[in-house]
Order: sequence, then C-alpha cells, then structure tokens
Amino acid sequence: MANRSRRKKKAKPQDNYREGNIDNSRPDSKPALIALLLVVILIGSGLYLTSMVETNENVINPTYGVEAELVINNQNAEPGGETDFVLLVRNTGSATDTFTISTKSNDGGFTIDVENGFETIMLNKDARKPLLINVKTPSSAEGLLYAYMEVVSGGDSTKRAEVKLEVNTEHDFGNLTKIGDSVNVHYAGILASNAKLFDSSMEYMWDNYQYRRTGVTNNNKHTDTLPASHIGCVEADNPTEDCNGSKGMISGFDSKMIGMYEGQTLAVRIPAKDAYGAQANPDDPSSLAGEDLIFIIEMVDIN
Repeated sequence: MANRSRRKKKAKPQDNYREGNIDNSRPDSKPALIALLLVVILIGSGLYLTSMVETNENVINPTYGVEAELVINNQNAEPGGETDFVLLVRNTGSATDTFTISTKSNDGGFTIDVENGFETIMLNKDARKPLLINVKTPSSAEGLLYAYMEVVSGGDSTKRAEVKLEVNTEHDFGNLTKIGDSVNVHYAGILASNAKLFDSSMEYMWDNYQYRRTGVTNNNKHTDTLPASHIGCVEADNPTEDCNGSKGMISGFDSKMIGMYEGQTLAVRIPAKDAYGAQANPDDPSSLAGEDLIFIIEMVDIN
C-alpha cells in the first residue's frame, strides 16, 4: 500500500581520515608501490572478466522474439478526456535486444503518447518491462473506440507484437480534484523493473494479473478503496488555505491525484526517491526502498 514514507534520521557522516599525530619519520615507499601494483593488476583482471561476461550475451546465431500485453486493455474516458494504459514488453529471444513501440493504427482518432524515454527500450533475454501509454480522446468521440500499438524487435524487424487499446467514451467524468481535497481511490502497484505486482485494491488485478512479487498471494487480496486525505498538502495552510492537514501518501502518488476527475484512471511512474527512498534495504527483501514504482490510479470520488 502506498502509505506515507517514514522520514529517517540522517546518519552522522563518518570521518574520511583519522585525526592524530603524524609520524615525522620518512616512511618506506616500497610496500606502498607494491600495493599499488597489486591494485592495478586486480582492477585490470576485473575489467577483463567483466568484458567476458558481457560478450556472452553475443550468442552465436541468436534468436529474436517479443511479446506484448496490457495490464488492463480497456479504459473509460469522456469525449475530450484522457486515460492511461500500462504496456508490458517481454524479450522472448536468446540475446539482449532493443524494441521500438509505436502506433500501428488509430481508428479512434486518439492522440497517443508513448512514455517519454521509452519509445525504444533495451531488454535482456526473458526480461519484461512496463511502460505508460497516454490516450486522449477527441471531443467528438462516441461509443467504444480503439487503436493498435506495435512493438518491433531491433534484432529482427519481422518479430513483432501488437496490443489493442480500447476506450469506452460513453462515460462522463465527475468533479476535478484540487489541492486540499480528501479522496477515495482504487490502485494497483507494480515494480518498474520487472512489472511484478506488489499491492492492489483492484479486484481485476487479483483475479487476472499473473505477475506477482515473491510473497504476494491471494491472501493479500483487499478490494476496499484507499482513502487519501489532504492531497497536495505539506501541512495546514501550506501550500494553500484549502489544506487542513498534511498529505498521507508518498509524494509521487499524492501529486498524481491532483487534477484527476472522479471516474478517471491514470498511471504514474514514481522514482524511488519520491516513493520509499532511493537506497535499498538489504536487511528487508520485502521493502520497496530503492525501487522505482508504477501505479495505476482510479479516482473513485472526492469526499
């Protein structure tokens, strides 16, 4: 669940040197030179071994392949509104490959934007990565509209995968959220590194989404809406007089809820620093610290 991150006390920086009296006698330089030579040899050996590992990816007669799917393949949006899809791309080939994501056809007349910086991605063999696709509907939109996205392998352009974006425009959004509002949302959170689910209040995700973080099972299932109070607020009257308290969600999640309409579904990529902290916690493998996250957020209502 996207609860507020706990502020950790800053550790006192360690001294970079030891204070004390300096021996005035001249030291013997030979041991230092020998030690330096050993360091150079070790570094050189490490670089050589690293290069050997990297070149193992260049397999003889590599095969190429790609799979693509949507986390949720249909969304609601009012005419002239917008929604987001989360696309999963998997490298099914035997070597590292690049993949280009683009619009194949657009019968719905949408404005479609692939997440900035993810129009082309690189994946190791058998790796899976999520990315966001924003869809804006025309103001004249009516009924169920669709478009197709295509993912093409850089190693073999004949290896392609496509997904269908379906948007129901027979839908009216409700009120627009603003700073200081308290709201209820449904959400699903996946790791940006491998698309594995770590938490959700969406029944659809529990019933249909197969990629889960280790330890996440149906025993973790919950479908109540998540209350989020005082969105966008640092404290009372800050940054506006509409704030009656401080926000209760992590920064990236909280900021995405501002400016959403009731009934709208959007997605957001949150860097680790704006989630649970940039530094991973090696003592707690279940921690989300150090992880970039992607959330799908459905704005249910404003209190």
